Amino acid sequence: MNKSGLVAEVAKRTDRNKAEIARMIDQTMAVIRETVARGERVSLVGFGTFEKRRRNRRVARNPRQPDVPIPVPARDVPTFSPGEAFKQGVVAKRRRPARGKAGARTSPRRARAKR
Repeated sequence: MNKSGLVAEVAKRTDRNKAEIARMIDQTMAVIRETVARGERVSLVGFGTFEKRRRNRRVARNPRQPDVPIPVPARDVPTFSPGEAFKQGVVAKRRRPARGKAGARTSPRRARAKR
């Protein structure tokens, strides 16, 4: 889902017009962005926490030229940590895959790949 999809869904659920919802979402994101940029945390209970973290400087490597070090400077990055309710809403019970019949042939695609 992208922003326009989000706006449409919220408008449908709240019986408000899309322009009004788009302005609210834009302002909400602006407040979160400005607050995190100042170094403060934004915690939305049940949803998650936005914050600014410091990444230390490090040395990266190009896989094609591993002997050439690439220095990466320290910097601040925005992070998001989902809340427990968000995590629980996303986690689905895993189902065991159905077992095939014993001695069943492999698919033609797999059989060709094995040759």
